[in-house]
Amino acid sequence: MDFLELSKERYSVRKFSEKKVEAEKLEKILEAGRLAPTAKNSQSQRIFVLQSPAALEKINEATPMAYKAPVVLMVCYDSNQSYKNPSDTAYTYFPCGQYDGGEVDAAIVTTAMMFQAAELGLGSLWARGFDAKKITDAFGLEPNLHLVCLLDIGYPAADSAPSPRHGDRKALSETVQYL
Repeated sequence: MDFLELSKERYSVRKFSEKKVEAEKLEKILEAGRLAPTAKNSQSQRIFVLQSPAALEKINEATPMAYKAPVVLMVCYDSNQSYKNPSDTAYTYFPCGQYDGGEVDAAIVTTAMMFQAAELGLGSLWARGFDAKKITDAFGLEPNLHLVCLLDIGYPAADSAPSPRHGDRKALSETVQYL
């Protein structure tokens, strides 16, 4: 399947089967994330693979956004290693007073893993509707590790279906300008 077709067919899975994700498929997904581009090749992403019963119980207690997937990737970035742009000081909301590329890098890495999962016949959900502090406290993450999202991965349940909004896309003319 070509990339545009994969992009059209992939949807956010919110109901997973109990089938385990094969180790070789998970490794391929993680490798796609490792190979994803990051600012100045900082590779500040830190991915925590939650698949043990204890880890999955902990994440499912901390948030409903794990959707009881058999694998949940906690995608974080390490602010001690993320790229900072010293000439871009318009981002006063960053603690360092300058642009910090860690969150964008983690998003790029997550996207690469999400599409690799789809190519392998797995479903996924990029989840962000949670209390990050609750999750980072539950897993004892260091303060320099910033949770960006969860990537729930598994085989879609037989009755899993795309959201009714899945096919809603604006025309290119609404989102793109040629200058």
